[in-house]
Amino acid sequence: MPEDKPVPENSKSPWGRLRAMPGRPVLLLVVGLILAVSLVFFPASCSGVDIEEDQAIATARAALDAHPESFTPERTETKILRQGFPPTAMWIVLFTVGEPDGGPEQFLHHAAIWVHASSGEIRQVIVSESDVS
Repeated sequence: MPEDKPVPENSKSPWGRLRAMPGRPVLLLVVGLILAVSLVFFPASCSGVDIEEDQAIATARAALDAHPESFTPERTETKILRQGFPPTAMWIVLFTVGEPDGGPEQFLHHAAIWVHASSGEIRQVIVSESDVS
């Protein structure tokens, strides 16, 4: 019968296991440090967003002005979303003209414009009017 070797006391703790694997703690520390530095100093490059919100609004406004059903918006909203596979960052710029007698979700005119967050390219323009007569 094989003899059971006693397990060293320090290998039962997490630190003892790390010490039992030479080089592993240093590797983990270096990788963590590289990730932390890249996230702190280069956050935009990690997110895929090269176009600022103001640039996306200006690009979307130019696309709205060029559209045959253009209007002068009263309210502008922007959101950044990731779409597709692999995920691509897109600025969604919403321009609206509210319904005078309606609530916050009712509008006379509404435009949703998708702007690619890396290139600034217009991907989609949807302009609609209210169905209320």
